[in-house]
Amino acid sequence: MEPVIERSFTVDMPREELLRLLGRRPETAGAPGRRLEAALDEAIEEAGRLVETAGIWTILPGSALEHPPFAGLERMAVCVCSIGPRLEDRVAELTAGDELLRAVVLDAAGSTAAEAAAGHMDRTIAAVAAETGLGTSCRASPGYGDWPVEGQAALFRVLPAGRIGVRLSSGGMMIPRKSVSFAMHVARDPARLRSENSCENCDRDDCPGRSENGGKAR
Repeated sequence: MEPVIERSFTVDMPREELLRLLGRRPETAGAPGRRLEAALDEAIEEAGRLVETAGIWTILPGSALEHPPFAGLERMAVCVCSIGPRLEDRVAELTAGDELLRAVVLDAAGSTAAEAAAGHMDRTIAAVAAETGLGTSCRASPGYGDWPVEGQAALFRVLPAGRIGVRLSSGGMMIPRKSVSFAMHVARDPARLRSENSCENCDRDDCPGRSENGGKAR
């Protein structure tokens, strides 16, 4: 299947999600103060101008991902999406200018936008699969569950993510950092992937980034 590219789609950045990423739990932190409220307003507005969404995906045999648990799966959707480099550049600028609160909150907005971009691409792939009577599993990502982070290299070998401006560093980190890669099983009865990108696969119950619903990433 020829890779499909989608650009300039809209993503939401809910304040509640930014606060969660900032480690603020409503039950213990109380309402944000005026300074933080102002920083949230500014970050969401600025992120809206800086985010440049793009995603690329295709469907291929699971064996192409060189991860044994996927080897017997006939169809795997693989995807890389990103919000581009402009927000990260602005965070670096704010940090260098010692405007740390603005930098941290804008960075959280970028993380929220990147996850929202992954959710958008997830739903897009699921809708295309549904047109042929197929379903999709939850997302699995290198570095989660039983899929080692080294799997990122295999994923990038089969998907030309450079066409949306995303590449891997020599250490396997995606550049821009606010990018997400994932795979999903596509089938009439999709498998439950142990490498599902979910907090359920992590034993850090006290993690400030843990989702309130027990960890489902989608």
